[in-house]
Amino acid sequence: MKTKDRWDLAQHYEKNWWISKASELDLEFYERFAKDMLAILQPYLKIESDTHILEIGSGAAGIITYLKSSYRFAIDPLENIYSSIEKFTQIRDKQVKYFNIKAEEITFENNFFDLIIMDNVLDHCEDPGKVFTQIQRVTKPGGIIYFRQNTYHAWGKFIRSVIELLKIDKGHPFSFSKSELKKSFSYHRLSVLYYKESGYLKTWLKEIKSKRFYDKIKAVLFATRDKTTFVLRKD
Repeated sequence: MKTKDRWDLAQHYEKNWWISKASELDLEFYERFAKDMLAILQPYLKIESDTHILEIGSGAAGIITYLKSSYRFAIDPLENIYSSIEKFTQIRDKQVKYFNIKAEEITFENNFFDLIIMDNVLDHCEDPGKVFTQIQRVTKPGGIIYFRQNTYHAWGKFIRSVIELLKIDKGHPFSFSKSELKKSFSYHRLSVLYYKESGYLKTWLKEIKSKRFYDKIKAVLFATRDKTTFVLRKD
């Protein structure tokens, strides 16, 4: 676990990033993410009007705003910021209930949700272990977790650790390898039903061609991420 000061720094960075980018962001990516998720979940879960859904780290609007259910909830420790920006609130489905809550401190009762959504959030958290404990607690037995996270190979993880230590990347206190995530799933009795990776090469080629200096540095140092998607089930 990193110090709370490190997490506070990441939250401060994240808040300023969203505020500075608000006017130029195209938030339609949430709808695209929702369609991609629904296609992946189709063999494992059918979302109906009484499906209880929680999105952890929903951000400006979240995938959840494009789902169809009467029981949709979203939490984010920066919700008070997002809800103050008109552009963000305009695209939200008003039936979704948004809360200013950390993933480590979910206030819902045990075995409440049929579906948990967590899309590239774990590396922003203060204590990933506590997050998994909370997810396991509030998910119904047999419930589904849609989990996406950037991961790194051993060398990339080492470079990321240096970057995190030096606070060069202020917004991400943690980095993960695939094996670390799988160990966490197993420890918290979450079975992997589906797994997909985009591959390091695809990201590396994108970064080496990027006009952003930081992207090129990551590519040169081979600190490239792999986008991984998991569908998990609470045993």
